[in-house]
Amino acid sequence: SKLSVPQSMAMNTVRTSEDGTLEPNLAMQMLKEGNERFAVGAPLIGKVNRSMREALALKGQAPHTAIVGCADSRVPLETVFDALPGDLFVLRNAGNTCTHAEGSILGSLEFCTGALNTQLIFVLGHTNCGALKGATSAFLSSKESKKQASQALDVLLNELGSVVSEAKTQCRKQATLDEIAARAVKLNVFNTMHFLLRYSEPIRQKVRAGKLEIEGGIYDLKSGRVEFLGKSPHESKLVRIGSNVAPSLKQKIGGP
Repeated sequence: SKLSVPQSMAMNTVRTSEDGTLEPNLAMQMLKEGNERFAVGAPLIGKVNRSMREALALKGQAPHTAIVGCADSRVPLETVFDALPGDLFVLRNAGNTCTHAEGSILGSLEFCTGALNTQLIFVLGHTNCGALKGATSAFLSSKESKKQASQALDVLLNELGSVVSEAKTQCRKQATLDEIAARAVKLNVFNTMHFLLRYSEPIRQKVRAGKLEIEGGIYDLKSGRVEFLGKSPHESKLVRIGSNVAPSLKQKIGGP
């Protein structure tokens, strides 16, 4: 079947602020079609010329999607979604999480969905995630002996412990480390989505008003395809909660 190509690519242009806001369903369609092109080996990325760069510099950006993804070098987000410069607002860290230094993730997403008016946030985990495997190993080891964190990485892995704990509960009693970690990958995607809704009033307001959607997915390292998970089943409950401030920000901004 013929693969769909974004209008900007077909016209040899890029998305700029002159293109305005793209509705969430159309942004999601672009993600799905871009991933399909990548997965079948027919990407168009890389065809970027001087006029495209100049357009972005002079006219400004209007990314159709903000993505929170893992820093893993095997998951280059613009490549996975066959996207051009100006298409995606990308935030990456180990484990695609908000459990550590969450202010930078929240603040960046508030900027993207506010000043840039992007209407889709997509949280993407991936198979065989080293951060979740490390967190699973740390969690299981902590059951045997308590270990004091000695570096920032230890803190990051330890703070993913609640996700791993839930994953372990959902797995069979004799589940292996890899099985628990695989389950944790999916739970962690939803955990990050929940964090955004729980601790960002601007994001929560936009979701409540139908001006922003938050969805998740898992990228398969072998197939190159993204499993699209949709919205959180707990979204309607989370958007109704009162104002909360992320733990690391409580002494820096007002709030309960």
